[in-house]
Amino acid sequence: MSGVPRWAILLLGAGLILFGIAASLGWIRDPTLAKADYIGTTDVSAEEAKLYRAVPFEWRITSAAGSFKGDDKAFIRIDTSGERTVMCGWIRLDKAGASIRATRWLSEARLAVGDLKVTALFIAPVDKPPGDGLNAGCLRLDDGVRVPVDAAMVLEGQPVRE
Repeated sequence: MSGVPRWAILLLGAGLILFGIAASLGWIRDPTLAKADYIGTTDVSAEEAKLYRAVPFEWRITSAAGSFKGDDKAFIRIDTSGERTVMCGWIRLDKAGASIRATRWLSEARLAVGDLKVTALFIAPVDKPPGDGLNAGCLRLDDGVRVPVDAAMVLEGQPVRE
């Protein structure tokens, strides 16, 4: 190799390795994602379920058996009544294997809420109706991050491996 010193190639290689390690440990995050903490689940009564909005989405899964796609809907609520904004949600496991694939897709998807994006991993898969032991997963946004209760919500993501 002419023109490029050997030390420059070694330095570039070391930099790429360090970048890979930092990314895998989560030190480098998607700057569009809001900081949020998973805070657990909450029981949803039949009356409270009326406060949740249906958010339809399309999912795609690839596996050794082929490529699968479908659509489903998650139910999500934005609660701004406390010191910090809380979002809770669930997806109904009522479509057998398709529901399992939808939850797999959600595990890597993003929820766009207005101008903000959060991980959709908080959305809990459930097999019970509201008021009968349904528990929605909840996410709390960092201090100072507010979104309107009626903000537009869109679930987005790339195809994922099963």
